[in-house]
Amino acid sequence: MTLYLMRHAEADPLEAGLAVRDADRRLTEKGLRQARRMGRLLARMEVKLDQVCASPFARAQETAEEVLDVLDSPVKIRTLDELKPVVSSDDMWEAIREAAGEKVLVVGHMPSLGNLAAALLDCHAEQPLWFHKSTIAAFHCELSEGRKPRFQLEWMAAPGMARRLIAREIPEKSAD
Repeated sequence: MTLYLMRHAEADPLEAGLAVRDADRRLTEKGLRQARRMGRLLARMEVKLDQVCASPFARAQETAEEVLDVLDSPVKIRTLDELKPVVSSDDMWEAIREAAGEKVLVVGHMPSLGNLAAALLDCHAEQPLWFHKSTIAAFHCELSEGRKPRFQLEWMAAPGMARRLIAREIPEKSAD
């Protein structure tokens, strides 16, 4: 299983008065660009998602929608309350695991994504990975019956890095 953890893209600040509740905050124009850029990065890496899970908050839903749109993916977003900003890592992992799939994108929030990353990596430091807005981290997961899952961080990219990676030419694969 490959698990892609992604923080939502930039959203309107609550103080701007565009939303009454935090859960209703929508992406800014910059946030829309960030989400699309991360979708282009996944497309460039030829990622084909089996499952997309997102927090019910508007900014997470919109981020997931933009990524799927860029990927031209038929996958539907599965909304999980366990992906709200402050949820235990155990509850998050159980909900994600039940969603199943070989390549799963999870769109959520800080601090819960950082705490989940710490738990997956069996790291005792709080939030060993900081997810800037729209950052994606890819984890390889070995799931074996009767054994604790093993996770390995494969890569992590923020929108600025994604911009540079997308702009670079990717060499043709050799015939070896």
